[in-house]
Amino acid sequence: MDWFRKKGTWIKGLSIWLTVFMIGQSVTALAGVDRIYPTDKATLWRGDQKIGVYTQEAPLPEGAIISTDGRCAIKLDDLYLVAEDQSVFSVSTTGRQRILFVKQGVIYFKTAVIRQALAFVTPDGQIDVQQIRLNAASGDPSLKGYVSVTDNQSELGVAEGGAMDVFTDDGLTTIHAGNKIILAQADMDIGLPEDQEPPAKQPEEPKKGWSTRKKIIVGAVGVGALAGLLIAVGGGGGGGGGGGGDNVSPSSP
Repeated sequence: MDWFRKKGTWIKGLSIWLTVFMIGQSVTALAGVDRIYPTDKATLWRGDQKIGVYTQEAPLPEGAIISTDGRCAIKLDDLYLVAEDQSVFSVSTTGRQRILFVKQGVIYFKTAVIRQALAFVTPDGQIDVQQIRLNAASGDPSLKGYVSVTDNQSELGVAEGGAMDVFTDDGLTTIHAGNKIILAQADMDIGLPEDQEPPAKQPEEPKKGWSTRKKIIVGAVGVGALAGLLIAVGGGGGGGGGGGGDNVSPSSP
């Protein structure tokens, strides 16, 4: 009787160990889904400290700031990104939300489905993606767009493939194919030379519907941005950028 009891306990323990092992293996496999493909060099930062350099395909360093020399592709489970040369960005996933932070440069993206909440964070504000609506008549059933950050403004554009419903400080906005929204400082175009006195005038009432800190401008996607996007992500939807093997070349400073 004791032997059967001991054997049952041993089998139960083995089953628990195998379950934990299999879950661990699954987590490890899932962790390798997101990949980075630098064409030249991608430098990784934690704050002001350089923590490594990737020169070939590697697992995506979640949460690390990435600065690019040459173009750099990122393959996620539901999103394909291409960062232009001299871009600075990071990708992090917390719970059911993915955050793409763009500090500077241009990030092109292509997607057919958003499986979790997506937010674009820029120095000029945050843009939360509510949903994407694909153009059923399109030969390529995916939406293509970009995020651009310069010293003066940030913009999010949709080039083709459908529309994107986004939420900003000014509320819900739909960006249709060929259009973009610009996030900028509310006073970015206001100012006089230091030796010129401003004329006296009555204070104006704030414009209804505009943020007190930012302004949202709707416009058309420029030809240059459209051309760059189509070159960057116009091909296949899931492949990488530079380097195709399993070689990883991280180097510490």
